[in-house]
Amino acid sequence: MIEIAEAQVLSQQMKKELVGKTISQVSFGNSPHRFAFFSTEEETYDLWLVGKKVEQVSSVGNYVLLELADCRLSFSEGLNFYWLSAGEKLPKKYQFSLTFSDGYILACSVSMYGAMMLQNEALPGNEYFQVAVEKPSPLSEDFNQAYFQKLVAETKLTISLKGFMGTEQRIPGLGNGSLHDIFFTAKLLPKRKLNTLSPEDITELYQSMKTVLAKMVTQGGRNMEKDFYGQPGGYQTILSSKTWKNPCPRCGNEIQKVSFLGGTVYYCEGCQK
Repeated sequence: MIEIAEAQVLSQQMKKELVGKTISQVSFGNSPHRFAFFSTEEETYDLWLVGKKVEQVSSVGNYVLLELADCRLSFSEGLNFYWLSAGEKLPKKYQFSLTFSDGYILACSVSMYGAMMLQNEALPGNEYFQVAVEKPSPLSEDFNQAYFQKLVAETKLTISLKGFMGTEQRIPGLGNGSLHDIFFTAKLLPKRKLNTLSPEDITELYQSMKTVLAKMVTQGGRNMEKDFYGQPGGYQTILSSKTWKNPCPRCGNEIQKVSFLGGTVYYCEGCQK
């Protein structure tokens, strides 16, 4: 699933390829998907997009945004991207595509769920997107330690660390996949209660988040996810479904895999306290 780092990487790659290109055709794909979400009917996408030039590409939380003169497209988590030159075959199943005037095609398929939302004066976007726009990214200077301390102060202190950092849109775009390595780097258990942390623990958690996310971006996203060109990211996840059967790389203890707060968490009881 696309998280903060992957959205940033995708936006950088898509900016390089798409800015200046003109959309000549829009399609809702060849395979309807129950969890492929659009903001309106296909004809409205045609009306607003065809003949328009991509002016900018950016990211907000786990959304990638294509900016046009009087509207934009937002792509959410749960999408796979295919960047195809003229004559290349489209995926066997896909739920959205943009064809450009030079023959290049951007196609999307939905993994579990995903949204390809047209946004204009009448279609501003859903509430999750609006929250992501309003809050600072952990990759930005605005998300400093004072802001992180404010989030802690405003949160019920009996909540777990995973609940604090991964729910209620406190940090939009920060998901389970990134949190495993953040907690591991901070040497803290995801089930640990917020009220058991010392000021030093909170500082370590903040710094670990900043460090891990920055590494994920500079290394092209996590190796569990694919970039705009269909290649896996260069950041090698420490704790994930691919690595948890290995001993802890720090202390050698067994990695634990448990279900918690609607998802799977991985951690080491030997060096995460």
